[in-house]
Amino acid sequence: MTSKDCSSIISPARKPVNDRVRINVSGTMFETLEETLSRFPDTLLGCPNKRLKYFDKKHDEYFFNRNRLAFDAILFFYQSYGRLVRPEIVPENVFFEEVRFFQIHSDLISARDKIVRALTGNDERLPNNFIKRKIWLLFSRPESSHAAKVFAILSVIIILLSVAIPCFESTEQENIITSSSAVFLSLEIACYIWFTVELVVRFCTAPSKLHFFRSTLNIVDIISVLPYYILLTMQGARAPLSVLRGARMLRVLRIFKLSRYSSGMRVLLFTFSTSMKELGMFVIFITVSVVLSASAAFYAERFYSEKSAFTSIPDALWWAVNTITTVGYGDQYPLTDSGKVVGCLSTVFGVLVIALPVFLFVANFKKVMNVSMAIVNAEKERKATS
Repeated sequence: MTSKDCSSIISPARKPVNDRVRINVSGTMFETLEETLSRFPDTLLGCPNKRLKYFDKKHDEYFFNRNRLAFDAILFFYQSYGRLVRPEIVPENVFFEEVRFFQIHSDLISARDKIVRALTGNDERLPNNFIKRKIWLLFSRPESSHAAKVFAILSVIIILLSVAIPCFESTEQENIITSSSAVFLSLEIACYIWFTVELVVRFCTAPSKLHFFRSTLNIVDIISVLPYYILLTMQGARAPLSVLRGARMLRVLRIFKLSRYSSGMRVLLFTFSTSMKELGMFVIFITVSVVLSASAAFYAERFYSEKSAFTSIPDALWWAVNTITTVGYGDQYPLTDSGKVVGCLSTVFGVLVIALPVFLFVANFKKVMNVSMAIVNAEKERKATS
């Protein structure tokens, strides 16, 4: 029913815009004006015809057997022209359930639904083909069946094994048995075959190929198999040593494949993907601060003394990064009093520069984490009642 339907159909419970509307929510009485509710005619309370079935003629009121504490925020939504604020004493899953019941649509709901779809993996439709759907659920939804759970456990073991192999390979050669290199190579090839088959099958059975490449988890899967094929194609060719080392270094990224089976890692990855604006601002702040601090320290040292700790501004950048991030390795430090003053100011300024963007990132992380906890609690309640 649209807002046009609400305004064109006359209901017995419809009142003039300046009349009061009495709403009984589980015994707690609320009163507001018809004009206030009509600000959002597409909602349950805003459309007289939608709320008609809840009208109690005997008491001349609308009765809702719903959460009383959450309704304060629901009514405030109409009074404040669309501001939806969850009371701290109302659990998040309960609050959003009430919001959906009263058919309120807002950016807050859309943002939460986006987080839920990303964390649960339910952000795309299932394949129409029966066989493809079964395979897709087996490879992508561990909670869908016992076979999917077994497959997920096996995948986690292989991921951990693939991460452990480079760690053991990096140990000193004299501590490794001669035949170990061949064993490590065989195990790594087996892991890459598993990852490749898993990626290809998931791509072939994906409901949407476009969405497949937009998924953060699938991008991680693609990056995790790239090093092997980069090294394979460059075998025998005169590739730069830096490229080969970079390809080998990328193998460490396979640890992020665990995010498919770990809700905590999914929360972290989604927080990063939704905090690109804050991270970009953080990089800009740090870059400007580092350049200013390095320049100030270099000229402060050179102005008062010929003997300087820094040979150039680029040489001072390393010191500036350590100082602003408050790491302070101590391998470089100002020698003059003016340089030390610059160092003190850089440290204080660095704390302020880092704190502001990090606070925004933590706020995003907390929001995503709250949704994740709400999903877990809702799942526990569902299992308890079933």
